[in-house]
Amino acid sequence: MIVFSFDYPPSDGGIARLTGELVFAAVASGISVNVVTQASQFAGLVVPEASTARVNATRPRRELEALMRVPGWREEVVVSGIWYPEGLIATLGQPRFHAVMAHGLELMPSRSSWRRRLWAALQRKTLTGAQVVVANSRYTAEWVRRTAPEAVVEVVPLAVDATRFTPDGRDAERTRRDWQGKQVVLTVSRLAGYKAHDTVLRALAQMPAEQRGALRYAIAGRGPAEASLRELAEQLGVASMVEWLGFVPESELASLYAASDLFVLLTREREATREVEGFGLVFLEAQACGTAVVGARTGGIPDAVVEGEGGWLIEADDASALGLHLHALVASPEMVRAEGARGRARVLRDCTWEGYWHAFRAALNRHGAGL
Repeated sequence: MIVFSFDYPPSDGGIARLTGELVFAAVASGISVNVVTQASQFAGLVVPEASTARVNATRPRRELEALMRVPGWREEVVVSGIWYPEGLIATLGQPRFHAVMAHGLELMPSRSSWRRRLWAALQRKTLTGAQVVVANSRYTAEWVRRTAPEAVVEVVPLAVDATRFTPDGRDAERTRRDWQGKQVVLTVSRLAGYKAHDTVLRALAQMPAEQRGALRYAIAGRGPAEASLRELAEQLGVASMVEWLGFVPESELASLYAASDLFVLLTREREATREVEGFGLVFLEAQACGTAVVGARTGGIPDAVVEGEGGWLIEADDASALGLHLHALVASPEMVRAEGARGRARVLRDCTWEGYWHAFRAALNRHGAGL
């Protein structure tokens, strides 16, 4: 099997993590894997032990060097990490079997009107030409069908490393961050308007004065909306409840999730500006650490959050509904912790990378991959 993805370890990010874990699991199951990716100077993720060819990272040299390799793929099973440019390049090589991974945002129409028609045609050709498109959620699968109605689509929800993301270290991390005696609400996300941090701030502002002192809202991430969010927190009178953590390295994420009592991310869906949560891996990471979650009923989040098995779903802009969960956290923290434990159990049962690989492999084999 050839895995073709410019987003690949040691570079980090969602697609890089996904393709890296896919290769780890495939190699562990005895599949011979060759990787084609780009040179990387980052050192965020562990690189799988697989034969790896790295092309120049500069565009368009990157695409040209990759294109020179595709004539040798005619008898191969090729998995493209995303439809463009990798999927389009692989299509030109006419491999024996081609699978394209679909994530969400990349399927939405181009913001540039002059590119939109060409983009849609190339996307439709690539997705329809693949033997199978593997979508990370039911939401993403529907976008594939809207874009390329004749494409063959399989849904394989994402997974998480439950040996790395664990409840271990909770007490030590709470002590280090001076969170003893507080109920900590956490959001890990880029600070952008569609991520709806403002809804959490408005929910905090609705809390009774006697409950506010028990809560701490920790925001991990950076982004263009930070200044406006800080201003809003001041206007709402909740600035003293908010802790701005900034960028948190990968090595510290697990302990941060474990030290928190409730993870919240209420991403809005904005098609016009290509903003949505195609799945929401952060929800699985939090649940793997035994932390209950609250997510929005938007995008692919309902595939990451199963109500009663680690969390709850509400509307993205419903500050009052979130306020009920915050009240429950203060009044019955043991109930919320029990929900987090159910989330950890669900992850171990349904959301491991080994399970993902088995489902991914079965999806390809149903359409003739022969792996």
